[in-house]
Amino acid sequence: MIEQLTAFIESLKANPKVSTYDEAATKQAIILPLLYRLGWDTSNIDEVFPEFTVENRRVDYSLRLNNSNEFFIEVKKTGEDLEEYQEQLLDYSFRQGVELATLTNGMTWWFYLPTKKGDWKTRKFYTIDIIQQESNDIASKFVDLLSKNSVQSGKAVQDAESIYKGRLKKKTIEDTLPEAWNNIITESDTSLINLIAETTEKICGFKPDNERVKRFLGSHEAKFLISPEPLEGLKPPKRPPMQVPPDNKISQDDLMPYIVDVLRKHGGRARKDEVEQEILGSLVSCVVLKYK
Repeated sequence: MIEQLTAFIESLKANPKVSTYDEAATKQAIILPLLYRLGWDTSNIDEVFPEFTVENRRVDYSLRLNNSNEFFIEVKKTGEDLEEYQEQLLDYSFRQGVELATLTNGMTWWFYLPTKKGDWKTRKFYTIDIIQQESNDIASKFVDLLSKNSVQSGKAVQDAESIYKGRLKKKTIEDTLPEAWNNIITESDTSLINLIAETTEKICGFKPDNERVKRFLGSHEAKFLISPEPLEGLKPPKRPPMQVPPDNKISQDDLMPYIVDVLRKHGGRARKDEVEQEILGSLVSCVVLKYK
């Protein structure tokens, strides 16, 4: 099954006409052949029911087993933006108690757990992009989530739940990391204070006492705090390159903002040698530039 699916996906990638398909062509040339390769009897409406009626509306396909709706598929033409159709599909699925659903334009597939709590964005747990992803990986994921055997055995729901919980865990961590960092800064975490004091001593030969480091962190607290947003794409504040003063003496106050930047880059904690290496690298660079 994997080999046949992989070959079919490769043929889609190589076919320039795919991007011109309307909705009917997308169903005929992509959706039904794919379902057939996933073990569904596409000629049997008791198994692949087209235009399934949900109250006064219709979903493009209902995958059915033992007279029960197991999986809803909503199809749009290739290239169609899927955003505006998500809520509609989830409403259909939720009303029917369908645990799995997908919204697709043939080349992009958004998978959902419709009966989960939260808005529709939260309930989307996986995306397949036929153009961008590796064909063998795509084939494997289709088998896991959409093959007849997986749906019939309950494995599709189990795999979907596993992916969903993994995404929730990742999001929780991303949301919490800025809070953890802010707590370290505002509560003057002992390990952070010791690391800053020891790194300062390594660089300039003088070790500040803990109270001195605390005062420094307190006076610059607003600069160090991170707003509570996901860390993806988050960049540390832009700081001008380290400058060597005319007397070639670098004070503790000169060093500490750059030490904190290194710690921020490493998520709030780093080994001494990592901090030292990056700070010393900056110092060497600015000294070289000064004396060129």
